[in-house]
Amino acid sequence: MKFVTYAENSEQLKKIHKEASSLNIDLNKLEVIVGTNSLSRFSENSFSDLMEMISLNQTLKLPLLLEWDILAQENRFKNSTEELLKLPLHEFIAIRLQDPGAVNFIKSHFPWLKIQLILENGNHNFEGLCRWSDFLGEQLDRLILSNELSREHLVKYSQSLKAKIEVLAFGRILLFYSPRLLLSPLKKSEISENLKAKNLEAYGTSEESPHSGFPLIENAHGTFMFNVKDLSLIEHINELKEMNVEAVRFDLRFDNSLIFLEKFLSHALVKDEVTLGSEIKSKHPRALIKGFYNVNKSDVLFPKLKNSRIQRFDTHYLGEVIDVERDEQITLMIKSEDLCLNIGDSIRLVTPEGKIKISFIKELKNISKENLNKVSRDEICTIPYLSGIVAKTQVYLEQKT
Repeated sequence: MKFVTYAENSEQLKKIHKEASSLNIDLNKLEVIVGTNSLSRFSENSFSDLMEMISLNQTLKLPLLLEWDILAQENRFKNSTEELLKLPLHEFIAIRLQDPGAVNFIKSHFPWLKIQLILENGNHNFEGLCRWSDFLGEQLDRLILSNELSREHLVKYSQSLKAKIEVLAFGRILLFYSPRLLLSPLKKSEISENLKAKNLEAYGTSEESPHSGFPLIENAHGTFMFNVKDLSLIEHINELKEMNVEAVRFDLRFDNSLIFLEKFLSHALVKDEVTLGSEIKSKHPRALIKGFYNVNKSDVLFPKLKNSRIQRFDTHYLGEVIDVERDEQITLMIKSEDLCLNIGDSIRLVTPEGKIKISFIKELKNISKENLNKVSRDEICTIPYLSGIVAKTQVYLEQKT
């Protein structure tokens, strides 16, 4: 089994080498993920920072993996490929990819470079995994699987797939991603410039449930929200070895988790420490869970997830708010079979948290900013911005007296 982790700078690279050497670990059992802020979702490294790490590694001899895991639109994709072409790719044992466009680019231009395919947010089913494996053939180094897979699925996949597999053993659980910049109040042009190098971090609270403390990160690639609890499969490392899982990843980039590096290295590659799980739980700042590893209980949660405030009531029901652009507009979709929205109507908006606002419709526009007099079923329109209104707000036609 291989131990995969991240290095964000030269000092962390030295630390990984030092800890592994002190435990007499064969460096070939390690893989260290590095990247830049234009290629990787969370890295704050500049191109020159990465080049410094590559130069340092000439001495350390750690197996390096280049991470290119952003999901990019065409203009940013072009910038990424330009930076990639400047890198000494022969210094990496493989490249980690998520975007199908990036996969095709590497497959076409660098057929000699091994690919570790990130499918954590992609294919979970066996047929899809097989298709990817067949598509990449000998160039595929391994498939990086979702943390939503149970032990039963991992056993099947490790036995039946031709490709080697990797799973997350410790780290944050990504719940939500949007390419939009949702945290900063700055204008988009200013955000794009200021967040090229640094991550903006905060914590979120749900409006639809009592949950709070969701870690949030915003950078030039968009906004990411993580579970309030982190994933830990520390107690199951031996099971994963027996399944022939090729690699386990320890994501220690957040919450000062790098302090656990030596213990994780020893536990995974030297000697199983039975009490390590309890020790980490007592010191880690957030609760730890095993996710879907033991059993999938997601169906039990559905009744709890239902929010009566976002359930529709057919009397005078018009539709739903599908997007809100602060200080600009609210976008509605009309869903009623019988009712239409007209200039001069009054509407009642009920937010997911139960707040009610009444608005008189003086202006209706389509998404092309053209004025409308009437909107019917399955049509989308915009109305002027109202504070406090969010997506999933239900819209009703007010009765005329």
